[in-house]
Amino acid sequence: MARILVGIPTRNRPDMVRDAVLSVQRQTMGDFVLVVSENPTRPEVSADISAWIDSLGDPRIRYVLQPVDGGEYGQARALFGQCEAPFFCMLHDDDMMDADYLEAALEVLDAHDDIAMFAGSQYLVDRAGGRQDKLTEDYTRYQGRDLYPEGRMESFLEPLLKYGLFSISGAVFRSSAVAECGVGDPDMGGIYPFEFNMFLRLAERGLPAWYSPRKRIAYRWHDTSMRHADGSILTRYMVEALVELLERRRFEGEAETLRRRLLAFNRRNLGYILLVAGERDAAMRCLRRAIALHPTGVSLWWWWLRARLQPGRIADTWRSRVNLTPPQPSWRLAIPQADRVSAGVPSHAG
Repeated sequence: MARILVGIPTRNRPDMVRDAVLSVQRQTMGDFVLVVSENPTRPEVSADISAWIDSLGDPRIRYVLQPVDGGEYGQARALFGQCEAPFFCMLHDDDMMDADYLEAALEVLDAHDDIAMFAGSQYLVDRAGGRQDKLTEDYTRYQGRDLYPEGRMESFLEPLLKYGLFSISGAVFRSSAVAECGVGDPDMGGIYPFEFNMFLRLAERGLPAWYSPRKRIAYRWHDTSMRHADGSILTRYMVEALVELLERRRFEGEAETLRRRLLAFNRRNLGYILLVAGERDAAMRCLRRAIALHPTGVSLWWWWLRARLQPGRIADTWRSRVNLTPPQPSWRLAIPQADRVSAGVPSHAG
């Protein structure tokens, strides 16, 4: 049995996924299984990638075409369902690992058998793979990755809620921790907020992690990445999903303050999205809820006042920044039938 299963979820990126695969194949720790898992795509793309993987002649690497497009939640559940190894990792199809990455991660996880996850920092590259130092510096600061030293994090709930900090691409999980916590809330699907959901389920159960500020994952910054396209904070179904994820939780102390603040500003975003959608009453309720969650947030009062006095003008101004496209119906089909009723979220209310 291999020590780790690495899954690369992909769809319609035959050029970039090759780089991702080769970066795993070059690992100094070679005891892995690599599954390239493609959501339904054009037949010629599937045939091309499948044939290329066969041409590598590497029995550790295999290609799987998923029967339904389940988004990132569906991909992760399918990949983890194939995992018999003690460790599990996902790498985005447009990212790459430095050659010593898996060796470094497993060295830590072997030495600390209670650590649930190893996560490192990233450096940004352009579509051609050229390093982008200024973007890397800005992104590192934005994610709070320059604030934490190498080492064990007994609790990472507060850093997660405040900065995000981690990326699912390259994070190495202990498989037993994923089995305990689940692949996200079991009634959620699609593409967002999968990453945050995975880390949140570990953090809210008090499982420790190891953070490394050393940049060993190449994060490709390009015009077709989720952050540039579907990842907009003004995409309705994404904001609604994150609001739902945060509404169903309660924490204590500073973590609860951060949850309420994060939820409040996403409620504000949703309120303006609803104005664009022509749902004024729902929008105002959403904005009032944002203020109730974080009453000291002065800007929230300003956003509410503007929406009350000039709803039509705001809708016109924001229309080009809002995506009202509904989620893919197939994403819902990929949610396990038996898990659609309960999210299995532990209570942390004090």
